[in-house]
Amino acid sequence: MAVGLGQFDAIYNILILVVVISLVARQVNFPSTIAFIFAGLLAAWVPRLTLPDLSPEIFLTILLPPILFNETLTLDIEGLIDDSDIILTYAVVGTTLMVAAVGLYTHYILGLTWIESFMLGIIVAPTDPVSVIASFKQLGVIRRFQLIVAGESLFNDGVAIVVYSILLIIIEAGTISSFEVLQITLVKVLGGVLLGYAAGYIVHLIFCWTDDLFVEILLTFIVAFGVYRLAEQFHASGVIAVVIAGLILNYRCKISGGISEHGEESLEVMWEFVGFIASSFAFIFIGVSLEPSILIGFALPILGLSLFSVIFRYVMVSLVAEFLEKRRSKRIPQNWRVGMTWSGLRGAVSVVLVLGLVGLGLPNTETMFALTYGLVLGSNIFQGLTMPTLVNQLRLFSTRSRPEPPPSVEEAIEPDL
Repeated sequence: MAVGLGQFDAIYNILILVVVISLVARQVNFPSTIAFIFAGLLAAWVPRLTLPDLSPEIFLTILLPPILFNETLTLDIEGLIDDSDIILTYAVVGTTLMVAAVGLYTHYILGLTWIESFMLGIIVAPTDPVSVIASFKQLGVIRRFQLIVAGESLFNDGVAIVVYSILLIIIEAGTISSFEVLQITLVKVLGGVLLGYAAGYIVHLIFCWTDDLFVEILLTFIVAFGVYRLAEQFHASGVIAVVIAGLILNYRCKISGGISEHGEESLEVMWEFVGFIASSFAFIFIGVSLEPSILIGFALPILGLSLFSVIFRYVMVSLVAEFLEKRRSKRIPQNWRVGMTWSGLRGAVSVVLVLGLVGLGLPNTETMFALTYGLVLGSNIFQGLTMPTLVNQLRLFSTRSRPEPPPSVEEAIEPDL
């Protein structure tokens, strides 16, 4: 009983933190997500303030699914389909280029082993623009630009976690054949897609059968958490399963109905609230996990990798943009490229992945921890705080509430940079 009450008190404390920080951050016009990181950092130093045990396993199974499901359920599905080539190219090709670049840099410049270097590349490759997306909505940033930034983040999480899981298996097994790697990849990707599709399809059928709003809301909770756990049980990707389930449910509700306008609004409000709570916990989790002594000891390597990551992300964004212009006739203007570069923040997924290295016996684990923590903290502070100014400088805002989706991004305003 005491243990249960202790966990309740810990969750109660963190909810109080979320309320206080949100109110204060709004009053002083400070990004709440960054404030959550600092709150977690300070809370770890207050012995009387009991916080819940936000282990990597808890984050992946309890916090990550609702964050992903909320993003997919409220995503502009028509815009996503129109720009699927742009989003998937950045999520797959862009992530691959980023992993390779970070891997080469950390091996030759920082002296990490090859397996450590590419593992670190996978860990820091996923972007997490939660804080800047909040700023985008407040500033009225072009919705199509928001969609590309959010879509890239949504899918590169899945790509990175799948590759990370395969590398973990290789490290733990010591040796593995190419056929086994291919088999594991197919199971994770195709298994996640099939389970997610089936879950989203079945839930929509039930939506069409019932008009009970409470049942519909409860079903979305069941599919968000359940499909993740089910996929992981079958060694498929839980992240991919959740994303696909949310997208299928979103798409089928848009084209086939099955839910009333009031029900759709209720679902949106409910999942925005759940996503807010989960994201708040996640950013506090980042702050609790950060170790200032490690950050100070590796200040120069962190600074070097941070600069390299920003510079190469711009190179990657530009290379993919040139490819899309030639192959798909979709031009991404210069101001969009700079905005996409600066909105590539790292977040809780990177912290969780690096914490998963504990116990693997890698010789430079502490260095990998420091570099990951430094990138996460630095990108959220410097890029997150300066994003509103950059949006105004780049003129990424829209005067219309919802711009008509053009066949390409050529209509976007492109300033002289």
